[in-house]
Amino acid sequence: MRKKVENQFFVPHNVLEEVKFTEMSLSAQILYIHLCRLKNRLKKEPFFRDLKTLSRDTGLHINTLKRAKKELVKNLYIDIERDYYTHNGFRSADRFALNGYRYKDNS
Repeated sequence: MRKKVENQFFVPHNVLEEVKFTEMSLSAQILYIHLCRLKNRLKKEPFFRDLKTLSRDTGLHINTLKRAKKELVKNLYIDIERDYYTHNGFRSADRFALNGYRYKDNS
């Protein structure tokens, strides 16, 4: 019987191999990989994250994150909408959707 590994997540290899992706800034690549991690963990689409939380989780400055988000949107890797959610109160955050991402559940 195969043991399920809990500390791994899926990043589409075709994205990592695209010239367009490899020519993007390193911060945009880091953000995309982190968003894949969130997508795997949350297992839902779309999902919410605010800039402060993304900055803490990735180690990137908020201004760097803003540029990285714009770059990912421009290259059609993600879609972002400003939205609100309730978790310990009413909060404003970005709602992320990863374009072309397919979650593979190996349960």
